[in-house]
Amino acid sequence: MMLSTLADATRSRFKALGLHHSVQAAAATFADGALGLIVICDAQERAVGVISKSDLVRHLARAGSVHIPVTDVMTTSIISASPGDDLRATWRLMVQRHVQNLPLLDQKRRPVGTLDVRDALQAVLAFEEEQEGQLVNYIAGMGYR
Repeated sequence: MMLSTLADATRSRFKALGLHHSVQAAAATFADGALGLIVICDAQERAVGVISKSDLVRHLARAGSVHIPVTDVMTTSIISASPGDDLRATWRLMVQRHVQNLPLLDQKRRPVGTLDVRDALQAVLAFEEEQEGQLVNYIAGMGYR
């Protein structure tokens, strides 16, 4: 199963900001409870960094200013996937790297969505349940559906 099958979910959890935005703008963006990650893009709309809720909380806990640019808070080492990547492999990567959200980038590094680990797990479980149902039908002599 490819990540592109989760396009609706990944688009609904996606938000990008430009390099010129402030930390305050990032905080306001996180007011949407469905978001866990903001992708920071350059003028060509390519991903150059990300800010997670954890990044923002760490910054603010150190009495960080909300008036500085997002570039001062963002993580530039981006763990990402592409829509053509395998869902299970991406989910394993997220678990191994302790990442709850990761951006989906196209070949030109432009963001097309954000995968949430809960959406990934839900899709993996649904796929496994479907496979189990097909196996039960096959064993019962009803064939695959």
